[in-house]
Amino acid sequence: MSNTLVIGMYKTGTTIVASVVERSLPGATLYFEPRHVGFLEKLARATEPVVVKLIYDHWIHRPFLLNGIIRGEAGFRPDKSVAIIRDPRDGMISALMYAAYQFVLEGAGREQVDEWVEVIRAKEANPGKHSLIDLMENMNRVFKVSYPLDWIFDVFASYSAWLSDARDFVHVLSYEKFVAGDTTALAAYLGVKMKQTREVVPGLQRVSRTRGSGDWRKLMLPEDVGRWKPRYGEMLAAHGYTDWELRSAPLDPAEGSAYVMRIAEEAFRSRAQAPAKPNCASGVREA
Repeated sequence: MSNTLVIGMYKTGTTIVASVVERSLPGATLYFEPRHVGFLEKLARATEPVVVKLIYDHWIHRPFLLNGIIRGEAGFRPDKSVAIIRDPRDGMISALMYAAYQFVLEGAGREQVDEWVEVIRAKEANPGKHSLIDLMENMNRVFKVSYPLDWIFDVFASYSAWLSDARDFVHVLSYEKFVAGDTTALAAYLGVKMKQTREVVPGLQRVSRTRGSGDWRKLMLPEDVGRWKPRYGEMLAAHGYTDWELRSAPLDPAEGSAYVMRIAEEAFRSRAQAPAKPNCASGVREA
């Protein structure tokens, strides 16, 4: 039996990586985002291979407990642990486009979604209309939340520090290499032949938006670079993200407004069906 842990920040490809790993391990079952160590203790009784996907953000204030998990001290003992690194500039865009889904589940209304979609459409129509800073501020205003402008970058800094301490226990996977099809090192680490499909498990297709990298180049504006490069440029460079060259281009509605509308509608349907748990597909378990 081979148990595998997949961990990464929010919107760094954890779902697609965990899905591919699950499909590459015969008889494996995939469990999504447990937030309590008690659930992991129950998995100690599993008799078939288990793949567990963790979101670092859920454990960011419990780093020592997370260290215990990857070391097999929480009942569930991972034979292999994969930690994903993704450019936080792309991660921010992915988070902004996905935000409406979670806000709707938490009670946001259709008028709020419509207003947010109009902001994104304005960016699509005129790439210079909104910086990412503007988009973040508009998201906060529309949905009445207060995410700091440096949110993603600060989490990346925390994750980087944690990963530095955990490197002896994890295989670090570049999201950019993974979506480009380079899984040679991952396959060797896991000791399996990786499935070539990049489809996520049924019921979770909403998480897939571009399956690429570098969107930040066409969506960021100089004021974004002016804010984040001085603050975080050195940290990103340590992970190979050294380039800050912008290449302004329109945002494809399929990756912007149309995507937001589609996943928001899915969230409205899921909310209407509560208290039933959504998105629990065959072969997949939600913690």
